[in-house]
Amino acid sequence: MNQPATILTFPTRGARPVTPLEDPTALLTVGDLGIAGGGGRELVRGVSFSVPKGGTLGIVGESGSGKSLTCRAILGLLPDGLKVRSGAIRYGEQDLVGLSPPGWRALRGIHLAAVFQDPGSYLNPSISVGAQLVEALRATLKLDRVAAEDRAITLLKRVGLAEAEAVYRKYPFELSGGMAQRVLIAIAVSANPQLLIADEATTALDAMVQAEVLNLLDDLRREQGLTLILVSHDLAVVSKVCDQVVVMRAGSIVEAGPARTVLSDPAHDYTRSLIDSHHRYSIDDGDLTSRPTAAAAEPQRVPALLKIDSLHASYRRSSHPSSSVLHGIDIELDKGEILGLIGETGSGKTTILRSILGLVTPHSGTISFRGKEISGLRGRALRALRLSSDIQYVHQDPLRSLDPDLPIGASIAEGLDIKGELSRHERAERVVVTLEAVGLDPAFAARRPRDLSGGQRQRAVIARALILDPAILLLDEPVSALDAVSRTHVLDLMRDLARDRGIAQIFISHDLGSIAGIADRVAVLYQGRIVESRPTRELIDQPAHPYTRRLLDSVLRLEDDRPADGRLALPTN
Repeated sequence: MNQPATILTFPTRGARPVTPLEDPTALLTVGDLGIAGGGGRELVRGVSFSVPKGGTLGIVGESGSGKSLTCRAILGLLPDGLKVRSGAIRYGEQDLVGLSPPGWRALRGIHLAAVFQDPGSYLNPSISVGAQLVEALRATLKLDRVAAEDRAITLLKRVGLAEAEAVYRKYPFELSGGMAQRVLIAIAVSANPQLLIADEATTALDAMVQAEVLNLLDDLRREQGLTLILVSHDLAVVSKVCDQVVVMRAGSIVEAGPARTVLSDPAHDYTRSLIDSHHRYSIDDGDLTSRPTAAAAEPQRVPALLKIDSLHASYRRSSHPSSSVLHGIDIELDKGEILGLIGETGSGKTTILRSILGLVTPHSGTISFRGKEISGLRGRALRALRLSSDIQYVHQDPLRSLDPDLPIGASIAEGLDIKGELSRHERAERVVVTLEAVGLDPAFAARRPRDLSGGQRQRAVIARALILDPAILLLDEPVSALDAVSRTHVLDLMRDLARDRGIAQIFISHDLGSIAGIADRVAVLYQGRIVESRPTRELIDQPAHPYTRRLLDSVLRLEDDRPADGRLALPTN
């Protein structure tokens, strides 16, 4: 039996009491950790826990609570300008605070490893998967090239990648999100580390791939004695995977204890608020029939606002044959309607949005907006469509949409500057009104993106699109990286925009809970085809297609008991 993680101190009032304790058997001990930024501003304070060899600890909390900073301190990877101000971090008997660069090089990758949320940010797109694995193996285990290549293939097979030899030769951009995440895990565990920190490692994955990755991590824990720290905003994942959990808010631990106990019977108000927000947009409660939709479905006597008819699209690369992505897509979207698009990574969801924006040219089929065909536009006609501001795109990662060197207000107003129709005073007034419309204080206009939480940044990106008064918003996984509270705020906002301002939306998500709570209709994509498209409640309650049933069966529910063997059930084809 693996020993559970042990909480050392508990500094915050109102939570379940824990007796201070030092565990001499712990693989990792964090004691009274404090992290400060410039000017001595405390970002993390009094954080203490320990994890025994083979144990699993979950860390949950809203954006900006200090989860990732705590983990980066453990890895010696704090951002420039931040430092450990107080406390201790011990790996076995070794003190990690103040460790020299050579000391870190001897630990990272060999003893301590990490898997982060976005594999695209950590895999070099210009280097093949195999070359990156071989480089890691030669650096950590000092293998010769032949031995490193053999072990790389073995690792790719070990993380469940079919046709490992073919994946070895591919480049990261040729992989789906789930495949790329498995490659990142293969690199992380290549030297058999003792401690793995998975920081939102399954956040952007669909339910089935998420279950596969979590089972993979559990296999590695059981077979290699791997110790796991899982940072996640998904409470259902933590309840199924972790022995213990700490809940963080504003840089401190507010509650800690056995995961099932804390998440089923929380003692702290903040933990209860996280759980309430989780249920707000979730299929856990099984009460979808009483949930209001974002907009009333009334018979339409006018042409659809947006119509996609028999759309086929392929990606062509100079060194590769063309790859078909979309096969006969038909979609109609009316004013004030929210259409949910759901499907596995690589199913074609984002390609549909890119086709609407003119970033992908379909090889057959049409896309019409307000009765006028917009597919295949070129040059001035395409530029005129984009300058019209009628169709706006909201990216999954707000940091890619906001200039880090510009104040938020300046980024939001960029579209107005391009159109050049307002005076400086009118422009400033529009920014204030739009910030208030998305629930942000107008004072945020002077802040930089780094000064905002994840939920606040996503609201700013929505404001950037909203300020141009669009008819349609295209939302590509806009809440996948947000904690439960921030997700609820953003989803509430999108429903209000549809109901009160008649803004139609195509909402992509891998999260069935978000889709169930916000969409009027859902289209399910599988291998580039819409296999099912129906009103949301009807589809959730009575799925017709086998793939839709598999998606629903894969959803983790907070109330379900943890499997006795720790394995998450995977639906069959």
